[in-house]
Amino acid sequence: MTKTFTNIVCETSFFSFNKEEWNRLVPEDSLFQEWEFLSTLESSGCIGRSGDWDIRILSYREAGVLLGVLPFYKRKDSYGEYIFDFQWADAFHRAGIPYYPKYSSAVPFTPVTGSRVLVSPDITEEEKLIEIQKSLLDALVSKGEEESVSSVHVLFCKEEELKSGKLSGFVPRITHQYHWFNKDFQSFEDYLATLVKDRRKTIKQERKRIAALPIRIETLVGEAILKEHADIFYTFYQDTHSRKWGQAYLNHRFFQTIFEVMKHRIHLVLASDESGKPIGGSFNFYRGDYLFGRYWGATSHIPNLHFECCYYQLIEFAIRNKMKRVEAGAQGEHKFLRGYEAVPMYSMHYIYNKSGRQAIYHYLEKEILMEEANIKEYNHHSPIKSLRNGDGNGN
Repeated sequence: MTKTFTNIVCETSFFSFNKEEWNRLVPEDSLFQEWEFLSTLESSGCIGRSGDWDIRILSYREAGVLLGVLPFYKRKDSYGEYIFDFQWADAFHRAGIPYYPKYSSAVPFTPVTGSRVLVSPDITEEEKLIEIQKSLLDALVSKGEEESVSSVHVLFCKEEELKSGKLSGFVPRITHQYHWFNKDFQSFEDYLATLVKDRRKTIKQERKRIAALPIRIETLVGEAILKEHADIFYTFYQDTHSRKWGQAYLNHRFFQTIFEVMKHRIHLVLASDESGKPIGGSFNFYRGDYLFGRYWGATSHIPNLHFECCYYQLIEFAIRNKMKRVEAGAQGEHKFLRGYEAVPMYSMHYIYNKSGRQAIYHYLEKEILMEEANIKEYNHHSPIKSLRNGDGNGN
């Protein structure tokens, strides 16, 4: 029997919402939930009914005022999510139980933490906040049951959202990433001073070798970003995906549009040769205190160029602009060795099948303990002296 949820409606397009009313709900640290980013994914055909990310959006209104939204997607596979459940899917398959379709609340192709249930900043009472969050999550679970999906996954959510999730029957999961935190540094040298000697030496050598090459490296934001940069960085993006991951998730139209509608959020690091020809760079986003590294590419292999464009230039920009944090996405060894700290990533999961639910929830209980121990151990061996010595938690 289908449940009825007062004040909640399910839409199938971001264009069903007004940009201003949607963005009013997006916190500063949840940039990739902004209407421009999500609607560009839709308008470019990267997500939507014609593809694997079938759009669903639950909206909560009172007296016609939008107070909450929960975007999610009906999925036929798990690619582009970065919280891996392929083993779960395989176990379901071996047991003769369909795992797909499933629901995922995430930013497509974007392994970045942010609010997954967006609630109006006018809601200041915790009780009312949790009520709206829980209502939307309850509606999500009910919708999944109605459409006979195997499971619901809320990925890269904020830790504080776990409380409402548990009230709706979700079980938490912890993974980890590596983030850089600004400890009130006044210069790049201040940051280097927090690292152990051998790492300081390595970073200085890497930067010195790049500086000795006939390469120009520039940081571009705002009006310095031109239309042709969309084509340049799409070429870089294609090159990286063709060499590492095969099929690219984003298309040329996405790049062309996002460089128009989100120019005020884009941060580029562009490397050019002596003739002025672009040879590599990183494509990033920023808002307020947060800088997010997203895509990297180069037309030829130049040792240390990746580190300069993806780490050191971003750290310098963050220090110069007194930002709190730099996030550089999935994977981590190179980040860790350059002073990025291991931090927990949260997700929460709801499994409908009883036997599957018992097995996965039992696994998650053990995995959480293992991940918490791993994060502690990683930071114990951090090149950051205070973490290695156990003098602080780094953030």
